[in-house]
Amino acid sequence: MILPLPKQFDTNEIFIIISTVVSWALMFKLPRHLSTVTITIIWTFNVFLALLADITIGVKPNDFYFTIDHKTHELFDVLLHFATYPTLSYFVVNFYQHNKPKGLKFLFYIIFWAGVAIALEWISLKFHVFTYTGWKLYLSFFIYLVVFATNIWLSSFIEKKHPYKWTSTS
Repeated sequence: MILPLPKQFDTNEIFIIISTVVSWALMFKLPRHLSTVTITIIWTFNVFLALLADITIGVKPNDFYFTIDHKTHELFDVLLHFATYPTLSYFVVNFYQHNKPKGLKFLFYIIFWAGVAIALEWISLKFHVFTYTGWKLYLSFFIYLVVFATNIWLSSFIEKKHPYKWTSTS
């Protein structure tokens, strides 16, 4: 099955391309604190979460939102799910593994990143990447709290078995 190209190439596709390029550039530019195993598992887990959301709350009977221009998938949905969406969880986990905040600092860390995610989702709404048909932005905040806490737990579990080993490239 070949996914169709967008019927109309407009601001949401441009936004997805720019978001993807910027987030990937930051991923390769900023210091990495995760093993390849952790990155692979976290990335796959977040792709799964994005797809799970689409097939549970993004379709009938719930039908709370749709992505891009319509309710059927197109090529840019694949880019969004597989290349753009997982980058934020990568940053959350990567910076966590570097600093490892505990107690209240951990709570503030999760709240901060949930706020970042809400801001990015709000911007995405303005560019029509998402169209809500029943979903509310504030609900996403609570989802992000759980998603980021789960990602951190998962990454910590994986890093115990497959710790990141820094190697010099020079």
